[in-house]
Amino acid sequence: MERLGTAQRIRAAGGRAWRPGRERGAVAIMTVGALIVIIGFFGLAIDLARVFNRRAELQSVADVAALAAARELNGTRSGVTNAVGAAAARFGGMAMTSVTVNYGRTVNWSEAAIEFGPTPNGPWQTASSAQSNPAGLLYARVDTRGLDPSYGEVETFFIRFLSSDLSSFGLHARATAGRSAIRVLPLGVCAMRPEERRNRSGELEEYGFRRGISYDLMQLNPNASTSGQTFLIDPLAAAGGTGGAPISPTVVEPYVCTGTMALPRVTSGQLSVSSPFPLARFAPQLNSRFVNDASVCDPETAPPDANVKAYTFNTSIPWMSTARDGQSAALLAETSRRWTVAGPDPTPTGTTAGSFGPLWSYAKAVQYASTEPASGYTAYGVANWNTLYSPALPRATGYPSNPPYLASSGANFEAPTGTNRGVRHRRVLNLPLLACPVGGSRATVLGIGKFFMTVRADDTHLYAEFAGLVPEQTLNLQMRLYP
Repeated sequence: MERLGTAQRIRAAGGRAWRPGRERGAVAIMTVGALIVIIGFFGLAIDLARVFNRRAELQSVADVAALAAARELNGTRSGVTNAVGAAAARFGGMAMTSVTVNYGRTVNWSEAAIEFGPTPNGPWQTASSAQSNPAGLLYARVDTRGLDPSYGEVETFFIRFLSSDLSSFGLHARATAGRSAIRVLPLGVCAMRPEERRNRSGELEEYGFRRGISYDLMQLNPNASTSGQTFLIDPLAAAGGTGGAPISPTVVEPYVCTGTMALPRVTSGQLSVSSPFPLARFAPQLNSRFVNDASVCDPETAPPDANVKAYTFNTSIPWMSTARDGQSAALLAETSRRWTVAGPDPTPTGTTAGSFGPLWSYAKAVQYASTEPASGYTAYGVANWNTLYSPALPRATGYPSNPPYLASSGANFEAPTGTNRGVRHRRVLNLPLLACPVGGSRATVLGIGKFFMTVRADDTHLYAEFAGLVPEQTLNLQMRLYP
């Protein structure tokens, strides 16, 4: 049988022959439709990319301004002023430092964009309100809605065809910044008196401590005479938390090295504590302020002081002509209080010239004032020792114009050994002064005292000279952004 062609077979079956041109037309239509869809997706991606990019730019603007402002906050009016100025300084100016959006458009600052608060969650105050009430304001919040709204406007090219409401986007960003660590040692001692400031015959006394006098911090107790009382503070448990968990000395060691705690503040609530402070365990970390010892503390984060001269009571006190009886003011254990001869007013009868130990190695006694003057308290001179320490009457000889610790050469100075450079004031310990007695594992901080280590600590003694109270707001250490 003769073989039939393809077209003939199709006709024989009642069908129609295939026309190549018609299939090519269908493919063209499908290709055009696919291209429209693809172009639409590309357009959508471009618009979304512009939106996300602008959002990221605004977030960067807010982050930079908030961090710059937070670094300046110290609880004072000038701190708020400096914070606003620091934020403003990141806007305008040189291209290398100014913040921009939309591929180089310089952002101009407005004070309406910044607020200040005592916690990362507020409550928030405007800059002008914060100027009038700056105490405790340690956090800055920047919201770009306070800037020119055009910085956040993004006109769309393709998304608008989906809906007229999507023809443009009005974007903004917000950032909150503040400190997450504080330069306070996790060692708590009791306040020896309840008064923050007391007029002691013309001399300022702060929570029972007198500037320029050394104390053995392990031996003080305002509520008992048999032994001193100290507290180990959990450097990771935020004030106001539940507390009660055991505090691991291994965890605390690095914080003793650096003299810091991973807390934004210590006076806003009760701290988690245990008693006593294990000095024998932490003496090497405390003494890192005198010596480079990488096996104890990292010298990069916990270097020695720039002046490691030990002002030992029976040697190396060239500015005192009177022999001292001990490294600190002599212990005075009364019926219900354990303090020193420097505590009672007036000084106890029978106190001798040597009973006060080394005086004024770091700080001088100052005159009482109900509030600290803007220029600082007025310091006494050594000519006033006769009245300040009567009836003991210790004598000074050749006391330098500045406290001996500040010397950079001579008998009162000793440079640290090792390759790591020393850092001034590393021997200063900022210690929480607690309201005692302390019940359970929670303690309230009345203030922060500045104490200068006169000599290295040992397993049972930590001698330090009181140098005054430190405003908590000035102890900023580490800044971070909060969600």
